[in-house]
Amino acid sequence: MGERWRAIALLIRMAWRTDRWRSLGLLLEPVGMLRFPLFAWCLKLMADGAASGDLRLLAIGAGGITATRVLWFMGIWSGSWIRIGLTERVGFAFDREIARLLAELPGVEHHERPDIQDRLELLRQKQGVLGKSLSHLINAANAVVAGLGTLAALALATPWLLLLVPFALPMLPLRALQQRWYRDAEDRFAAPTRRARHLRTLTVDRNAGMELRVFGLQGEILARFRQAWDEAWDGMLAVDRRAAWVNSAGELLFMAGYVGAVGLMLWRAGQGRATAGEVVMVVYLAQQVQGAVMYPISRVARMGESLRAAGRLLWLQDYARGAAGRGGTRPAPARLTGEIVFDRVSFRYPGTERWALRDVSFRIPAGAVVALVGENGAGKTTVVKLLCRMYEPTEGRILVDGTDLAEIGVEAWRERLSAAFQDFARFEFTAQHAVGVGDLPRLDDRGAVRGALDRAGAGDVLQKLPGGLDAQLGARWEGGVDLSTGQWQKLALGRALMRRDPLVVIFDEPTASLDAPTEHALFERYVHEARSGAARGAVTLLVTHRFSTVRSADLILVIDRGTVAELGGHEDLLLNDGLYAELYLMQARSYA
Repeated sequence: MGERWRAIALLIRMAWRTDRWRSLGLLLEPVGMLRFPLFAWCLKLMADGAASGDLRLLAIGAGGITATRVLWFMGIWSGSWIRIGLTERVGFAFDREIARLLAELPGVEHHERPDIQDRLELLRQKQGVLGKSLSHLINAANAVVAGLGTLAALALATPWLLLLVPFALPMLPLRALQQRWYRDAEDRFAAPTRRARHLRTLTVDRNAGMELRVFGLQGEILARFRQAWDEAWDGMLAVDRRAAWVNSAGELLFMAGYVGAVGLMLWRAGQGRATAGEVVMVVYLAQQVQGAVMYPISRVARMGESLRAAGRLLWLQDYARGAAGRGGTRPAPARLTGEIVFDRVSFRYPGTERWALRDVSFRIPAGAVVALVGENGAGKTTVVKLLCRMYEPTEGRILVDGTDLAEIGVEAWRERLSAAFQDFARFEFTAQHAVGVGDLPRLDDRGAVRGALDRAGAGDVLQKLPGGLDAQLGARWEGGVDLSTGQWQKLALGRALMRRDPLVVIFDEPTASLDAPTEHALFERYVHEARSGAARGAVTLLVTHRFSTVRSADLILVIDRGTVAELGGHEDLLLNDGLYAELYLMQARSYA
């Protein structure tokens, strides 16, 4: 029961934060529903007046009933208009909240744990329900008030005149017209809606997760998402307003029939042609005994789906708060002067029993170029994730110039990193922005982007793009250009070289889609680039399974089954005749 009240409180709190005045305006609908208990008193006056022939009581009762109908109409019409606008805004606020929570999670655990993925999938499936949850809540409140009012008057009222039914029939073709408007609008605004969905997907994409955090792109992605969403929903809101006016026209027609029926019965009563029972029949309040009981129950039951969806969002908020409390507060060093040390580091992924790394210790001197090699599944990428603070060590610690990395702020540390990953993100922006996001302050700096692409050996990609840096990437967009996997990878490499003075540059299998000679040439270029940063102590980490590309590294770290098997230079490791020599010679023979 406590979770349900928390979920209801979340819905109310989100509406209040979105628009306080509109939230207060939602009370108009329940106020309009007060018509039903007030009707009972007016009904009593009308019945007494009709039975006794007291026209004064009859007029007061009829006038009261008319006034309560006007109260209901004004409350429902105004409240519905307010609710339409607020519901759309609250739905967007929920979407934005989910995107923000997922984008700002400091690690990638939620991308890789099956149990968390299951819960997130349920939340994604019911994301649309969250958007409508406020409307469901108000409908439930209205139904309860209407049901209570109806039950209170049932002892005094009789079924409503069936002559009023024809006045409601015009709403059938009007509803069909509204549906046609919505269908046309959905076709018209399909492109921005898909763009918003694509951007939202980036916040939950495992492949994009690390780059979003290393390059600090959460705000940029959310801003683009908000722009696309606004474009789509502004058009839909315009249709909602037109539909609201149509609904109002239907209500006015129905109210005219009601007023006519009341007037007719009053005239007949005044002429002595109507009994008290016939006058009471004008009141439609008590026409549905079943509706007075079942309608509120069904409305409240429908809240269950909304409350479950809200409960999943509450879980995500709690999870995000717990994850956000893991980071330190110290700033990252301006430059590396000592070394990066893995001190007896062990790690296993949450929810698993197998150690991905076990008792790993090594030192990376400032300014060094380090190659991390080993077979698939040996633990190379896990080392990278720990260095990027996507996870914290299960045991041991990582030191940066003698400071525990856990004491340094996560965002502060990542601002001094740059990286290209094997599972790189495909940002379907313009080529300028797809590379420029690697250094947001220079997002629109064309010279910086061209320089990064040249250093990455990706100048040929730019030459083949129609429109150059202004080319829209991604064939799903109008005028968009589809790229090969190798071309996307080269753009990712250029993105990794955008930042001017990172402390650590990581290349984690960044050339897996390229042939061996091209990869070797690129690594030679990256090593040369790394040497230029050695004066500020920058460390370059090359992760690869191709041994021929790492000969020029200062230090080669061989990982085998989650442990450090060997450490040293290329020539020394060959002389040791250990695992590195075995794998190197085996691979060399395969390329011979």
